[in-house]
Amino acid sequence: MMKAIVSGAAGFIGNEVARQLIKRGTQVVAVVKPETYKGEEAFRLQNLKASIIECDLKQIEELPALIRDKEFDVFYQFAWDGTDKEALLDYERQINNITWTVNSIKAAVEMGCRKYIGAGSITQKELFYRQGRLYTSDRHKYYRAAQLSSEIMGRAVAKDNNIDFLWPMIINVYGEGEISERLINCMIKNLLAGKKQSFSAGEQLYDFLHIEDAARAFCLLGDKGIDGTEYVIGSGKPEPLKEYLKTIRNIVAPEMQIGLGEIEFSGLEMTEEMLNIESLKKDTGFLPNITFAEGIKRTLKWISIDKEK
Repeated sequence: MMKAIVSGAAGFIGNEVARQLIKRGTQVVAVVKPETYKGEEAFRLQNLKASIIECDLKQIEELPALIRDKEFDVFYQFAWDGTDKEALLDYERQINNITWTVNSIKAAVEMGCRKYIGAGSITQKELFYRQGRLYTSDRHKYYRAAQLSSEIMGRAVAKDNNIDFLWPMIINVYGEGEISERLINCMIKNLLAGKKQSFSAGEQLYDFLHIEDAARAFCLLGDKGIDGTEYVIGSGKPEPLKEYLKTIRNIVAPEMQIGLGEIEFSGLEMTEEMLNIESLKKDTGFLPNITFAEGIKRTLKWISIDKEK
């Protein structure tokens, strides 16, 4: 891969993908929201050796006019509007993401990209099951529905425009540089603060992948991913959630108790088949390098340093 565009390059995953591509010798154009340098993601742009272009996702169709170079190998799309707080409950914003995804594919075609890679979520699968969270008050249901729709519409538009289309589904990515209030970040911070935490019994299957491995998987898909193939981004070794929680506790604060079984689990029970990464391994040779325990140690160190600043 000689040249790539990474849209959402100030985000947690997009930034690491951009950095790994650069280390491999790929010429990268990093697309970020206007005024990112003034926001909480600004630290991710430090020492990023890429051409940085400011373009809001809402105006993604204007991107070809902002990038003089053409004939890119891959367009990575990590940008998404409305992933936190009340934005997840705003179905109009989530629906707009479908249009912007389609527009980004058209922009990629105009810039001569051969392949388009989006970023889906394994929880899209919950929309196919009545026991999944589509039928509950889960605040992410509009987000999941918009992701699924983006994949379906995106695949159709890509087919009509003769560009390869991949929509790998991410299970759970964690690690240094993440600032969102997701499970691992929250649990580590609460353990450090000595706060009691309540969880379900943790019998449901889960999988976590360190950010370094996840970004490497995306890079490999840029090289070797096959159009139309379903890929899952994970470790390939799912375990009951309680085992991950115990590992985190044992590393961060082994003296603390964790409240397993104190709340009810209301999501979909994932199966090993849903979390299977065999197509990713077969087509790209991907295998994770970082164990969960090592990844937690790295994340703990990053959070501890960040708290000291």
